[in-house]
Amino acid sequence: MTATPTARGTRLRLGRDTRRMVLLVHLAASLGWFGADVVLGVLAVTGFVSDDPARVAACYTALHVFAVPVLLTLGLVSLASGLTLGLASRWGVVRTRWVLVKLVINLVLVALVPVLLQPRLAEVARQVRQVDAGLAERLGRIPQDLLFPAFVSGTALLVAAVLAVWKPWGPTRRR
Repeated sequence: MTATPTARGTRLRLGRDTRRMVLLVHLAASLGWFGADVVLGVLAVTGFVSDDPARVAACYTALHVFAVPVLLTLGLVSLASGLTLGLASRWGVVRTRWVLVKLVINLVLVALVPVLLQPRLAEVARQVRQVDAGLAERLGRIPQDLLFPAFVSGTALLVAAVLAVWKPWGPTRRR
């Protein structure tokens, strides 16, 4: 890995094997992130539709334990590897609109995990400690709120994948 000055600034140079390894890490983290969103969605929907308080409590406890650390880790690995690939490729990080949109998607989704998802999951974890017939009332609107993150994040990650494959739009003005 070396930095090479060019007419447009310094560009990171990765060897073929290093680039492939970073790309593999990026793909694995991004696919893992999408998979974690699918699991998040399944648990959120199951908790939302179930009439069994024990099943509801189990779903939301699993979400509380797994969602934030897994989503943050995979999102940050995807961000770091994506930035490395962008800095080392002709596409750049802010040279083309599709890469810039992918970067914004990643930053927004990673930021939303601790800002919105973690507090909701902490609240639901407090409520499900006591499993009884009144659990649904205590949860209130939280089950509906937890349906939103998995579907929004999953959709945004699919949009990022489409952008990576089709590479629409031209260069940014910064180019």
